[in-house]
Amino acid sequence: MFDHTALLSHGFVPGRRLALDIAGYALEAVDPYGAVLSRLNVEAGRLRIDEDIYDLDSFEHIYVIGGGKACYHQALAVEKLLGDRISDGFVAVKAGQLGPFVDRHGVLSRIRVQEAAHPVPDESSLRAGQEILAIAGRAGPRDLVLSLMSGGTSAQVIAPVPGVSVADKAMVGNLLVTSGADVTEIMTVRGHLSQIKCGRLALRLYPATIITLTVSDEKSDSIIWNTDWMSPNGTTPAEAIVILQRYELWERIPETVRQFLKGANLNPVADEIPGDIRLKRYMVVRTRDIFDAAVERSRELGLEPLPLTTLLCGESREVGRALSSIAREVVLSGHPVAAPCALIATGETGVRVRRDTGGEGGANQELAAGACLDLGQDAPVAILALDTDGSDGPTTIAGALTDGTTLLRAREQGVDIYRALSEHDISRALRASGDAIVTGPTGTNVNDIVVIVVLPQTALP
Repeated sequence: MFDHTALLSHGFVPGRRLALDIAGYALEAVDPYGAVLSRLNVEAGRLRIDEDIYDLDSFEHIYVIGGGKACYHQALAVEKLLGDRISDGFVAVKAGQLGPFVDRHGVLSRIRVQEAAHPVPDESSLRAGQEILAIAGRAGPRDLVLSLMSGGTSAQVIAPVPGVSVADKAMVGNLLVTSGADVTEIMTVRGHLSQIKCGRLALRLYPATIITLTVSDEKSDSIIWNTDWMSPNGTTPAEAIVILQRYELWERIPETVRQFLKGANLNPVADEIPGDIRLKRYMVVRTRDIFDAAVERSRELGLEPLPLTTLLCGESREVGRALSSIAREVVLSGHPVAAPCALIATGETGVRVRRDTGGEGGANQELAAGACLDLGQDAPVAILALDTDGSDGPTTIAGALTDGTTLLRAREQGVDIYRALSEHDISRALRASGDAIVTGPTGTNVNDIVVIVVLPQTALP
């Protein structure tokens, strides 16, 4: 998955090699295809999910819908289990994913698939939403609908509320993802501009039987935030307004959006969900899984794991510097653990872009670059920060692997990393230093992972 040759051709190679090993092992642990097949089983016409059993012969039709960056692998597993029992299906994947997935894993035969925009929606996202709504319109009381969800759905599948255009949604989405807002804050605003989020799709599917399988990309592994087509979250349009004001976006969003939110129904959607709805939600992959796997692999490699947090947040470059300070303390005093060790964190940091510089970058790239700013060239420390879907921000770079020599190598190529960070143009700097991680689409999508390896000074060449 990683281009080890390029990433191990320079810098603090022993630490870099271990960081790549840990991250690669952890990514394998959150493969949606294997996770679905391990949780679901079909035998004698019965679908078993954990302790729940569904009689497949009792349904007239079985539909599959879905969206997100881990959706294709989920759909492959569902097709393997249900085969020609599937009456129809449609899933949306991120633009650029489909070709690599088909080449590596094969074609879906019963479930239609379309690429759609991410992280900012466009007309392809609207068409995906229309396909989902069309299937919802056909589902009846004796039908089963399997909903496959993962991170990215909010941009890849949209159904804007009346009066709000695709361009309006795109503008709001772009402003939010560059504002530094937390993912749940972004989802709150998006949810109140949608006809399918906040549990509204469940209302459209009622009274069909609904099964949702989700891959978590939310820090706390909340089933509500990870299945928002089927789950009211209790928020109101008034809270969406507060979030937009908090990040100084209220006056910048389209007037149509302001007018809708000010006039929208203030009652949570939960008030509308029928009490007899047949709906079950299952989290087949958790963010906690990648965290635990990284800790396990660190121990197997002879490193003392220091599990820091699954709730990482904040401005990316500053979070990187804070994490780096812990690594430097390990080198200085042997606290809070002694080297050799691995610091592990998962979560999602953000980048607040205050002015458009035309730069290219992403949160993990800025975190890894920020983390190396305070390291000496002889520091026995390697920092890996990775977006688990293989695309960090609107780039083809998944993340970065830096160390104390990164600044020097970039400078030798005529690039100043301090300036690159201030201009949010870090991708070019990391390519120049040879520290950009390129994986291509991974097929999964949980929260970001940070692995910092600290070795004794004797490990230096």
